[in-house]
Amino acid sequence: MMAFVVCLSLSNHCYAQKKDTVKSIQDNTIHLYFIINAGTEINAFFNDRPVSVSSISDFNDYVQANIKSLKDSWVVVTGKPKIGTFDEVIKTLSRYRIKHITKNIIKD
Repeated sequence: MMAFVVCLSLSNHCYAQKKDTVKSIQDNTIHLYFIINAGTEINAFFNDRPVSVSSISDFNDYVQANIKSLKDSWVVVTGKPKIGTFDEVIKTLSRYRIKHITKNIIKD
């Protein structure tokens, strides 16, 4: 009986599992999104609110005025390269060194 208790206590005593370091860490934080539709006119939404810009000069002024809040936001630019304001929008965003830019190129 005593040997059974000793064997049972030794089998229950084990080391905790170590965390798998190969797995990527999942990012569950809330991000601010800046969604831009760059066609002949610019339609933009920041944090689910429409932004009143329609030309590239208005867009440049908006980005310059709100650069602190836009630095860490996630930007999605939709449009066609070399058509409309798409290239100018990308140049403006890269000039102000905005980090997370995703290009959604429309095939049409």
